[in-house]
Amino acid sequence: MKKLALLYDLHGNLPACKAVWAEIRKEGIENIVIGGDLAWGPQPKEVTRWVMELASKPGVWVIRGNADREMAERHGVREGLSDWVAEVNLWCADRLSEEELRFLGNLPEKVALNVEDWGEVLFVHGSPRSDAEGIHADTPNSGIQEMVKGVTQRVLICGHTHVCLDRVVNGKRILNPGSVGLPLGTRGASWAILGPDVEWRETMVDPERTARDFLATGVPRAEEFAKHVLDMTR
Repeated sequence: MKKLALLYDLHGNLPACKAVWAEIRKEGIENIVIGGDLAWGPQPKEVTRWVMELASKPGVWVIRGNADREMAERHGVREGLSDWVAEVNLWCADRLSEEELRFLGNLPEKVALNVEDWGEVLFVHGSPRSDAEGIHADTPNSGIQEMVKGVTQRVLICGHTHVCLDRVVNGKRILNPGSVGLPLGTRGASWAILGPDVEWRETMVDPERTARDFLATGVPRAEEFAKHVLDMTR
């Protein structure tokens, strides 16, 4: 494949997903990797159904994030989640059908694909070692070497941190496209296109309308989700 859209960390934000999808269609990109943490957020059912529909199409790969695993297994405080993360997690799980929960829980942890000009690329959510482990700009090289031990691919795409990243460690290029649903450090939904090179994208979403939509869902901490959307554009 020549071009591949990278959508990570959707976090129950349907307006952002739809805005990014509109740009992907405009670009004529047919291949997409959705890199996990799909439903944890204000609109869990809407985003899960949207992803399930996309996943039925050829050229779309979806991998599982830690939040997808935790939701499918209905994790709470007893499983180590903080109070507020557990509260949102269980609220989201309650709004999904058993079919939708199985979809999240049965997603693969990683996918390897051949991309033109890049060779075989490994896609994970957190690190190859753990879906809950983030690779940051300041993660020591020695720590990353432990995370990627046994990985044969020279290119690794990851997410989980919600922050864009482009690092080379011991000959391995590590890319993080940021987050579609809860981006950090950008003014819009963050994603990327893997083609001859990497195209970093920010897609703007109507912040006031999205904030109102979030407040109407009844999700725990709705005000904080809405504030995040509004603060991104300031």
